[in-house]
Amino acid sequence: MNQQEANRRMEEEIQFFPWFIQNYFRKKGGDQYSSITLYEYAKEYRRFLNWLIQEGFSSADKLSAVTLAEFANLWPEDLEFYKAHLVKAPKILKESTQKRLEENDQSLPLRQNATVQRGITALRSLFNYLNDAVDRKTGKPYLENNMMAKVANVKDNKTMAERGAAIEKKLFLDEEAIDFLDYIEHRYIDTLETRQAITAFKKNQLRDLAIIALFLGTGMRLSELVNMNVQDLDLATGEARVYRKGGKWDMVVISSIALEFLTNYLAQREQLYQPVETETALFLTRYRGKAKRIASGAVEAMVGKYSESFKIKISPHKLRHSVATQLYSKTNSLVQVAEQLGQSGTSATTVYTHIAGKQKRDAMNDLWT
Repeated sequence: MNQQEANRRMEEEIQFFPWFIQNYFRKKGGDQYSSITLYEYAKEYRRFLNWLIQEGFSSADKLSAVTLAEFANLWPEDLEFYKAHLVKAPKILKESTQKRLEENDQSLPLRQNATVQRGITALRSLFNYLNDAVDRKTGKPYLENNMMAKVANVKDNKTMAERGAAIEKKLFLDEEAIDFLDYIEHRYIDTLETRQAITAFKKNQLRDLAIIALFLGTGMRLSELVNMNVQDLDLATGEARVYRKGGKWDMVVISSIALEFLTNYLAQREQLYQPVETETALFLTRYRGKAKRIASGAVEAMVGKYSESFKIKISPHKLRHSVATQLYSKTNSLVQVAEQLGQSGTSATTVYTHIAGKQKRDAMNDLWT
């Protein structure tokens, strides 16, 4: 999903919200928060508002009628009750996601925890705003007490080593990343059985190689890649301009692994997709006879298709993990990894120190020799 589509969906959501939550979105939009992040938050607020009504914390008959006074009446125990509801709610995950995760019992608790934590993070952002924003009439904060500040994050019962081991199985490290690109470029076509499949593959091969090479060459997020425009690439300096989570622009270094693939794609972009002059999207697809920005879902499906044929089906996020792990093994610097990935701190990158990798195993194998 690109920023424009996310913004459209967000606007559809928030028109049914109470005025003070609509004010939150105006404030965050002015702060240039990512529309994709705000759309995800809007879905969480819809879930929370519905819960308030269903559980009797609000007497409203529709979402927009939930009052600020009802928010003010909530206690930490009430919000912990909601957190417990999120933990137990089976519909918090899409059915397809739930079914896939249930096939691997070890991954299900971690993914549920991450999903629940997203809801807690969204609510904490809203309550922080309501505690800071000042009412024009009274000169007082919308909420004088921030009860969400007393609600703990969701506990993760897995150690970093265990998380690292689970992640490592789905990474392309060392020469494997280069071999993955080589496989798409030279060997994947041999797996195709129909002329139609071969034709479709050849048409998009340069674009697909450029997309995967850019993932492996930067470690950027799926949303960041999909929302890039042609002018955001500077192949002369080997840098890319990306719009990060939280609404910040950033410059990232592009590894040399990606430059040739990007150059080849850009040379053929117009001929392959025939975009109008005003279409600035970097990565395109043809839909109903017109060139348009490729969607996040299409990129996810594409990465899954190639990776499953090559080794194991993975997501663009696992390519990001691959880059982070490889960069940490080369630099031994969590700060450098966090900067390249656009993380505000190093806490989210600590897991990469627990991925064993070839070097750590070699060291242990040579321990007594």
